[in-house]
Amino acid sequence: MDLDYRALSNAGVWCIGRLSTDADRERVVEAMADSAGAASDAGALADVLKVLAPRRFVLRNVHRPKELVLLQSRTTLCWLRGPLTRSDLKRLTRPVAAQ
Repeated sequence: MDLDYRALSNAGVWCIGRLSTDADRERVVEAMADSAGAASDAGALADVLKVLAPRRFVLRNVHRPKELVLLQSRTTLCWLRGPLTRSDLKRLTRPVAAQ
């Protein structure tokens, strides 16, 4: 069980990404169909969740129960180099060692 369904039922906005198991997908579809009153769209939602691409999400807002939105996250770019090497540490601590 990867999902805490009690917490999911208390959330106002759901961003559902790729789910690894059929059981998780079925439970999410069931919960979304029950809360939105859209049992007829449950099959379509199940199909969308099954073929959802990486970094794509189904967004559900409780204030707009009939409206499901597909969104895609942007890739992030980090300019950080990574771990410091020994020579980097020596260079950075040189002013402290001189004092």
